[in-house]
Amino acid sequence: MAINTEKSQLGVGSGNILSWDTIDKLKEADTKALIKPLETEIQSNLTKQKDLTAITTLLSTFKSNVSNLTGDSTYLKREASTSGSSSVSVSVSSGVAEQELNLSVEQLASQDSFQSKKFSSRTDSVFSTDVSFGISIGGKDYVINADSTTTLEQLAEKINESTDKKVQAKILNVGGNEPFRLIIQSAETGEANKIGFYSITNPSSGNSSSDSTLEALGFYFDKSSGSGEKDSYGNEINRLTLKDPSQLTQDQQKNAGSQISKAQDAKFKYNGIDITRSSNKVEDLILGVSLTLNKVDKAGESTNSSIKQSTEGILEDIKAMVDSFNSLMNNVNEATKYDSETGLAGTFQGVREITSISSELNKIVNGVSKDGKSLASFGITVTKDGLLTIEDSTKLNDMITTKFDEFKSFFSSETKFTNVTARGDKKVEWGDEIKGKLTINGVEISIDIPKNYTAGSTSGTGSTGNEKDKKNALLKAITNASGLSDISASFDKDGKLILKGSGGTNIEIKGDSAFLEKLGLKEQKLEGKTEVVGGFFKGLNDTLNGLIGTNGTLTKYEESLTSSHKSLTESKEKRQKELDTKYTTMAEKWSQYDTIIAKLESQMNTVNGMIEAARNANK
Repeated sequence: MAINTEKSQLGVGSGNILSWDTIDKLKEADTKALIKPLETEIQSNLTKQKDLTAITTLLSTFKSNVSNLTGDSTYLKREASTSGSSSVSVSVSSGVAEQELNLSVEQLASQDSFQSKKFSSRTDSVFSTDVSFGISIGGKDYVINADSTTTLEQLAEKINESTDKKVQAKILNVGGNEPFRLIIQSAETGEANKIGFYSITNPSSGNSSSDSTLEALGFYFDKSSGSGEKDSYGNEINRLTLKDPSQLTQDQQKNAGSQISKAQDAKFKYNGIDITRSSNKVEDLILGVSLTLNKVDKAGESTNSSIKQSTEGILEDIKAMVDSFNSLMNNVNEATKYDSETGLAGTFQGVREITSISSELNKIVNGVSKDGKSLASFGITVTKDGLLTIEDSTKLNDMITTKFDEFKSFFSSETKFTNVTARGDKKVEWGDEIKGKLTINGVEISIDIPKNYTAGSTSGTGSTGNEKDKKNALLKAITNASGLSDISASFDKDGKLILKGSGGTNIEIKGDSAFLEKLGLKEQKLEGKTEVVGGFFKGLNDTLNGLIGTNGTLTKYEESLTSSHKSLTESKEKRQKELDTKYTTMAEKWSQYDTIIAKLESQMNTVNGMIEAARNANK
């Protein structure tokens, strides 16, 4: 761009020699020599960053697909197939032991449920006087207060609000001239959720009820005999028992309430063992297995369920892995190619970090495991272009379904831990107090066990206390220490303290040597180990981590591109600023020179005029 200042007459005095056009041409030449190369490098850097992002994204997708085939979760999937009466539905979680179940349902769990007589409207008043009656469930009593204005709908609300949602009341439209009934039922199934009704004598509220109070709902109870019982509120009560319908008069039967179902537990046999539960959904019988009881079996019927390894989704995982590998290889090949005829090169042609991807991955996918198996053993082959193809899907599917252990041993990996144990070298002597501090894995633990310590006693028992209680107090102080995990403490048969690590954790013990000696310990550090072993594809997973992991080759290359872009941008801005300053200064100087030249030119013209005038005068 041409420099634009108010000194628009630049060049007039110098005969257009020191002109804006000359400055623009000089600046353009400097820009081409100093700025353009940096701009080209910056653009090349941005292209590399963009293309690298595409490659790392494809690598991440491929790694995810590989992880699906190497990780434990794929091989811990379980499925339950059932046959027989289908009286029980079975669902399983991952990792459940493979097993066979025989299930026979003798009784389904049910709710306690009652229906009132019929009412013509939801807003019909239920009682003629103020009343209080009780409902009991689960060993707890609830008092319902109502008056002569309480409608059917309001009574349902009172029951729901007063019973901690353990009893549910709702209005049901059953049709007919008087279509509305009040339904009262337990919220949960099981015998423990049986609903009971009781009348109240002289309640503190001033309201009361009798054996016949709930006849307003169509419930007819046997006459109770006063027993002097009180509910949990201190009210004198009489527990009520609903009459059998056969005991009702014909008039009573015409519009009576009734019990629809009785609260009862589920009863079923599990592999011949009698089981009782309060719900038809049983989740606490076998860890990770959920049983849903659907119906009662007839004599001789049962449901057989087989819990086995699930292979669902594994074939799709293989196909996804093959597709993601091929997409990655095609992209890498395109980014690293070179056409000798046209001279055109890919973005990363000659870049070792990218060109090495193909060789590293192909070395693995073309490899053979220690037991002589390769991808070809599973119907997966490598084409001449270095791509994967499922050449024999039947063979692959057969390996998955009928030779699953072979498939698993080739693809999957296993995490193994080497755990360490710190052993006391002598029996802990309990004749004196055990008081001091030790540090395990950076966690400081204070121990203060008096000489005469006995659990539950502040003064102790005897002169030396209870040795068993002292041991328990020491173990508790260690195992309950805040921040200390994967470490367990115990005593061996000789009374020596044992500290065991789990999950491959280290054990580091520090502290005052005299106190540690009392415990039979010493300062030391034992190193546990966590190792992922097995599985031919473990090497592939490790290679991918080496490429895009935290310290991976491509991760560092990406960081170098980002750093280089920042440096190039700063250099361009600096050079641009220097150029702008240079030519602004040049324009100012040239303007001054142009003015001087114009003055000299004017003076020269004046002198020449005088000389010419003198010459003419002498003629």
